[in-house]
Amino acid sequence: MITVKKFQTLKPRVQLRKAADIFHEASIKQTDERYLEAVLGIVLSSSLVDREAASRIEAFFRKGDRVSFDDIYYTLLSLLGDVPAEWDAQNDDGSIDWSGRKTLPHMLFLDHLRSPYNIGSIFRNAEAFAVSEIIIAPGSASPLHPRAVRTSRSTVEAVSWREGELEEIPSTMPVFALETGGTDIREFEFPEHGLCIIGSEETGITPYARERALSSLGLVTIPQCGAKGSINVASATAIILYKWLEKSWIH
Repeated sequence: MITVKKFQTLKPRVQLRKAADIFHEASIKQTDERYLEAVLGIVLSSSLVDREAASRIEAFFRKGDRVSFDDIYYTLLSLLGDVPAEWDAQNDDGSIDWSGRKTLPHMLFLDHLRSPYNIGSIFRNAEAFAVSEIIIAPGSASPLHPRAVRTSRSTVEAVSWREGELEEIPSTMPVFALETGGTDIREFEFPEHGLCIIGSEETGITPYARERALSSLGLVTIPQCGAKGSINVASATAIILYKWLEKSWIH
């Protein structure tokens, strides 16, 4: 942990960033109160902290509990212009034992998804809902991108994955795709084993992917009530994976 003397020599923005990290760590594990008090003093005197923010931070600090320390963390991020998000507060240390994870012969094919955030979110969903393998089309965002890794909460380590083309999937494999204009998810007959194609939010699945799905099990659609008519691809994937899991629920 950085010393108070060293902390005082940092530039204002770096100080606030480091202070945010210190208070986030204090929300997870016991940290010396005198050290936190010294850091607080430096934060409150920062030119980047206005009177209102200083009052709010000090009030959080006086509560002295882990939740209030995390409140300080998010307040400092806001002052820096960062958008606080769940994955920024990640505290996984990489020591999770994945050996107890249960899987089904359910596979995903990610058809040119460009967002590392969506890739990471889908891995997290896949880990939760028993997916055995994810195949990623060349040109998609990498699961090893820092944002994907952080968003996945380390589940990129748990779910088997590889880069590959849809053409490489055996013709005997049952295939279906999440896409508009398909069978209502409430009526779709999910296979015991197979592969689900997930396409880009912007362009949907590629023509070959559509052809492959239509020649097998077809398209499945999530009915919606909103005016926009679409939801985030990772959210949609979570819905379809849960419905698929219902077919062969693991106890």
